[in-house]
Amino acid sequence: MSQDRKTPGRWSASESLESKKDASSLVPLPARKNRAQRLKEIRDLVISGKLPAGRLRLPPRESEEDSAPGEYNPLWRIWSKKWQFWLAVSLIMSVGMGFVAISSLLNLTSQSNCSKIFWPTASANDRFFCAQEAASKRTADDLLRAIELVNALPEDHPLRPRINGQIDRWSQDILRLGNSSFQEGRLEDAIAIARKVPQNVPAYATVQKQIEKWQSIWSDAEKIYRAAEDHLRQEEWTLAFRQATLLLDSGNTFWESAKYEQLTKVIEATKAEGNKLVKARNTASGGSLDNLVTGIKLAEGIGQNSYLYQSASKLIAQFSKKIMALAQKRLQAGDWQQATAIVNQIPESGNLKEQVQDFKELATATAQATTGSVDGLSKAIELAQKLNSGRPLYKQAQDLVGRWQQEMADVKVLELASRLAAPGGVKDLRAAIAQLQTVPESNPRRTEVRSQISRLSRQIELLEDSPFMQRANDLANTGDPNSLEAAVAQASRIAQGRALYGEAQGKIQAWIERRQRLQDQPFLERAQQLAARGSLAEAIEMARRIRSGRVLYEEARSNIRNWESQFQGEQGLLRARQAAQAGTAEALQSAIAIALQVPDSSSLSSQASEAIDEWSQRILAIGMEQSSSDVAGAIATLKKIPSSSRAFEQARSQIQVWEESLNPGATESPAPVPPETEPPNRSGSR
Repeated sequence: MSQDRKTPGRWSASESLESKKDASSLVPLPARKNRAQRLKEIRDLVISGKLPAGRLRLPPRESEEDSAPGEYNPLWRIWSKKWQFWLAVSLIMSVGMGFVAISSLLNLTSQSNCSKIFWPTASANDRFFCAQEAASKRTADDLLRAIELVNALPEDHPLRPRINGQIDRWSQDILRLGNSSFQEGRLEDAIAIARKVPQNVPAYATVQKQIEKWQSIWSDAEKIYRAAEDHLRQEEWTLAFRQATLLLDSGNTFWESAKYEQLTKVIEATKAEGNKLVKARNTASGGSLDNLVTGIKLAEGIGQNSYLYQSASKLIAQFSKKIMALAQKRLQAGDWQQATAIVNQIPESGNLKEQVQDFKELATATAQATTGSVDGLSKAIELAQKLNSGRPLYKQAQDLVGRWQQEMADVKVLELASRLAAPGGVKDLRAAIAQLQTVPESNPRRTEVRSQISRLSRQIELLEDSPFMQRANDLANTGDPNSLEAAVAQASRIAQGRALYGEAQGKIQAWIERRQRLQDQPFLERAQQLAARGSLAEAIEMARRIRSGRVLYEEARSNIRNWESQFQGEQGLLRARQAAQAGTAEALQSAIAIALQVPDSSSLSSQASEAIDEWSQRILAIGMEQSSSDVAGAIATLKKIPSSSRAFEQARSQIQVWEESLNPGATESPAPVPPETEPPNRSGSR
């Protein structure tokens, strides 16, 4: 260490730039002058005239020996007798001793060794030197050591202002080291470094504020990170990313870089896992066993270290409960084998292990109960009662025990009722029904009891109503209307809701129709005979004797409609021929109009068409004859021909020729047929 030390008044060359900077801020004290410097000052005084040459006395060389005492020295003798001289000497000695003391504090000897110094008796210059040397290493412990060395000096020490300045700078250096650790993500290390600054130094207040700032920044960053994690657990990816970006402005390099990158990677990975949960939910929404099992397998792909593990666990538990519900439905339906197969699909991760065990026990008990015998029900009750009050399905087991106990009682009632009904008599059957009716509606076998009561009641009704039905059949076999009416009366004695009521009603309807047909058939046959002879009016009157609601009514109405149409055609054609007898164009036009009213459904429709064609030809002939004297009148005559007649095209062509002759150069289309020649109530064309 000593080889790096310089002469007193200079700092070590091994000190850092920071140490040199700190040393430069010290107030320099005047250094001791050597002989050359003093000679130069004397020479300057002589030249300037401030010191007469006769009074000049050069300082002795460092190699010369002092003059012997008593040697002749006139200047010494003069000044030694003056009191001012001794006052000046006294002042010079005092100032010199102070100068030497200060110089000894500021200038370090080249022989000091910091590791071997006994600090309780160490001088201030040794403490300064060793403090600077320790501070130059730039570690927190060395900076703290430097502070301890100089801070040990008294508060009233002349160098205390400089000491406090150095302590403040070294404290700031310690804080910078702590801040480096803080920015690197080592908060506790940063706080530990900062707290090494002694509390009794002025810079400690800054230290405490810096620690609080670090803790605040760190706490805010942790809150942001935790908020992002909460969003991940809720599968809120956008909010998680938005929260992560807040770390970029946290004020800490570690959180802005490493933790931000870590969080974004976690968000991406968790989002990918979230897609598995979405697929699991969508798959399980189908509700079938296969859908639920597939959904559970997808959810089981989420690891325990994932933020979505809790959500996945909840889904697995939810889907497992749905599988359990499916198994319960099958068990309630009595299909214990299928129920057991379903419940075996529930994984251990569903946290239903005890429920599954209890369910299997109840399924085995149900298998015994489904035999329906007293022995089977007893075994089922014994198995169910093994589930104690601490088991998950204890209540369900107790409900089944109560149900099976009631069912045992019901089985006994059913067996007794079966023995009572065995003889088959009405009284026997009624006694069996009375026994069955003692089973309450809430009992498990109530459905079977109702079925038995219904069966026995039907047997009673068959026994009671069969004689009425047999008598009715015997009467109907006779076949005459009176016998059929008596058969209907016998069958009508079977009341609605009775076992033979449906059969009786069917036969009653058939017998009524047979009776009506026997009564009305003669009227219909007579009407048809009259119509065949042409007596349509009489035929219609005869058919109308069949009243509405009778079995032959619709057939009679159909015939009446045909006969009425035919009758109307005959009458219309007769009137048309009577009108055409006059032979004029107007009479023929009127006859045609009447003939057009003959319905197409009439058997005389063809005769009407032939008559219309004949009368149209006669009108055409009248018009042609009239054209020799009155062309305009001839045109009017031909326009009376209907469009449905065969003469219509010839008449239209002739009308066109005549109109061109009357109006040369003008082209007119043939005039339409007058509306009075068109049939008002007739469809089709002729």
